[in-house]
Amino acid sequence: MIPSITVEALEARLREAAARNAPGVVFGALWNDGTILLRSAGVSDLRTRREISPAMPLAWFSITKLFTATAVLRLWEAGRLDLDAPATRWLPEVRLAKDGREATVRNLLSHTAGLSNPVPVSWIHLENETGPGLDALVARVVGQRPHLAFRPGDRFSYSNLGYLLLGQIIERVSGEKFEAHLQRSVLQPLGCERTGFAVPPDEATGHQRRLSLMGLAARWMLDSRFFEERVGGYWPLRRFTLDGAPYGGLIGPVRDLLRLGQMVLAGGMGERARVLQERSVQQMLRPAKSTAGRDLPIGLGWHLGGEGDRAFACHLGGGGGYRSELRIYPALGHAAAVLGTETSFPTQAFTRLVVNRP
Repeated sequence: MIPSITVEALEARLREAAARNAPGVVFGALWNDGTILLRSAGVSDLRTRREISPAMPLAWFSITKLFTATAVLRLWEAGRLDLDAPATRWLPEVRLAKDGREATVRNLLSHTAGLSNPVPVSWIHLENETGPGLDALVARVVGQRPHLAFRPGDRFSYSNLGYLLLGQIIERVSGEKFEAHLQRSVLQPLGCERTGFAVPPDEATGHQRRLSLMGLAARWMLDSRFFEERVGGYWPLRRFTLDGAPYGGLIGPVRDLLRLGQMVLAGGMGERARVLQERSVQQMLRPAKSTAGRDLPIGLGWHLGGEGDRAFACHLGGGGGYRSELRIYPALGHAAAVLGTETSFPTQAFTRLVVNRP
């Protein structure tokens, strides 16, 4: 059974989480009748002690993949892309085959291509630095002959690499840079005015807990220039940008994140224009099937699960001092999103709640 709580109880939980789990927490929920709830607790930066607010942008990391998948589906709707064609039709320089089977665009979208998932913790650069272009990053981390752990389609295995390749496909099909195409084709019709790939001046600061496995790994794998002086039990991180925009580069406020959930609940209609046809939304939320015919816990971008007798679709994001999740319950017409300024913040403690409508 899905837990249901009051707004007052939610606010108390947010305050407790800001005291124990992350310096700052932002929560948002909406229903398909237009009701919206936005709440926050804690501070945006432990050094300045400035109060965090729902209007502040935070890094979404891998939730960006849902926006990338949406852009791919739009190109498919326009007849410019075949989801079941080999990805090498648009990426001839990359070998994506194992045991005679080639990975398709659909395999990349559903994480069934067999690609590995190297830890991307070092795929970042400070905001005043110039990072590698998408082609250069892919050449470095994917290469021409990436190792496939299994035949494409046999099973599900999450991989950031697949979404880097999807970003390249979007660029080659559309003739635009990925960031510009996503802004025009997805963010604008959704009404996401404050979301993008550049670091905004009012972005809430990411924090890494010092005495944690993630904190120790980050200090070992990241250059010290990414860290500010420690504050209590945390290291605040300096402002940075991801090298690979298609797999996790979006930064925005929680309300813009909810706009994607709202579009899916509305059958593809965005705030300003239709983003997807209803058939595309249904494809995104339909379980992918393995080559043996077994349902997999993934659609096209969206991870699929259930809470009691209620199905949900979700995506997590996290790294570099931030943690995020977007979850929708289509049968309830309910979406929830939470953003925390600490890498290991337990998002599911909030997204699995259905808040009683204020």
